[in-house]
Amino acid sequence: MARVALLSLLVLSMTASAAICVGGLGVNWGNQAFNPLPPKDVVKLLQMNSVTKVKIFDANYDILKSLVGSGIEVMVAAPNYALYDLANNPNAATEWVKQNVTRFNFKGGVDIKWVAVGNEPFLTAYNGSYLNTTLPAFQNMQAALDAAGHTGVRAIIPFNADVLTNVKPSATTFKPEYIAQIGPMLEIMNRTGAPFCMNLYPYISLYMDSGYPVDYAFFSGTTSPNVDGAITYQNALDASLDGLASALSKAGYPSMPIMLGEIGWPTDGARSATVDLAGRYMQDMITHLQSGIGTPLRPNVFVEFYLFGLLDENSKSIAPGPFERHWGVFYYDGVAKYPLNLASGTTNAATAIKSLVNPPYMAEQFCVLNTSVIDRTNLTQNVDYACGIADCTALNNGSTCATLAEPASYAFNSYFQAMSQDPGACNFQGYAMIVTENPSQGACRFPISLVPTTGSSSGAPSWRLSSAALTLALVLSSLGVLWPIT
Repeated sequence: MARVALLSLLVLSMTASAAICVGGLGVNWGNQAFNPLPPKDVVKLLQMNSVTKVKIFDANYDILKSLVGSGIEVMVAAPNYALYDLANNPNAATEWVKQNVTRFNFKGGVDIKWVAVGNEPFLTAYNGSYLNTTLPAFQNMQAALDAAGHTGVRAIIPFNADVLTNVKPSATTFKPEYIAQIGPMLEIMNRTGAPFCMNLYPYISLYMDSGYPVDYAFFSGTTSPNVDGAITYQNALDASLDGLASALSKAGYPSMPIMLGEIGWPTDGARSATVDLAGRYMQDMITHLQSGIGTPLRPNVFVEFYLFGLLDENSKSIAPGPFERHWGVFYYDGVAKYPLNLASGTTNAATAIKSLVNPPYMAEQFCVLNTSVIDRTNLTQNVDYACGIADCTALNNGSTCATLAEPASYAFNSYFQAMSQDPGACNFQGYAMIVTENPSQGACRFPISLVPTTGSSSGAPSWRLSSAALTLALVLSSLGVLWPIT
């Protein structure tokens, strides 16, 4: 598809993220935001919601320090840019383990269990950049962990779904061009007991194709089932999981555990990205997976999974789509978007997720359009400037702030808050002014910046592509395991 090829060229710089999990359930915790929620508050949010595991996609010092003594199980990661050094220098892996595992993994410290080596390194958009370095990096990392005596810590690789062939679930295999690399990786995973980690996003199929059957993405039956011989798949997730299970079986590992590294539904910024649909999908998906019923090819087999994501990230790239900044189960400030039960899969309000108490907001002040200015000749130019830096995706058609009478107010405020409420950031050639009355309307929520912290963990953009990006560009709309093949 031409649009898939075009989009695959766009999704080239994304963000570093992390993930949490309750039992077998996880939620990605990304920190690509202007003045992100401080790690200590994120840990507090996790503990409030009885979260016992966390998976991060780097080895951020501030995050790991905040997890010391928390009792939360952790997965750290070596980003893709580190793969070359890790592959070509075993000492680099030894030093990486020393600095990012051994330093924190003491009694009463951080309970590190996994080390992710790269993230989606075989993504087609990378043009093979990591094809020859991922395997030796993985081998060296596991060897370094073993040499350091970390017998309870195992290396893992989160993969994207385009390592699989585009066929029915029962016929799915690993693509021939990856067999030489994935084969030895599977041997190591099998030896250490590590799962095969895959990231999946049914939402992206719906975003790309208005004709995609919405009910196939959900879990209450579909008018467009995926018929595969004697098996009829009523939802995209089961078909995807069985496609991977089939590929693993053909590779000689029929019992290798599967982990879903990222799966979720956004709440704003694009068509079908709504709080209602996200709440429905997330709860039904959690209930489905937590039930332990498994899939047709793996009945009664539990799958560990990680929701994407924990918090909205308002400085993420929107190359894959404007929804990219709205994957959070919580808003940027730790306020829950919808009722969700992470453990039992019920919608009991008494056991629903809890919002962070007293988020560290700056002053309650906002930057809005100065309506007394009559000449609006340069207004659009100023709005475009604000939105070129800050997040204005909520103004898109069909989004939460699309019907504002004065959308410039939202744009100006987003920029003002992104600049930590600097008074000089609320001028816009006289078109803007600071007010203390909250201009939020209904579902349209005007943000208030969080207090900036020294050593903020927002970080610079990484070369990590989110699964949303990879799926959008390359996978979900085209894989037979996600879309019925006729």
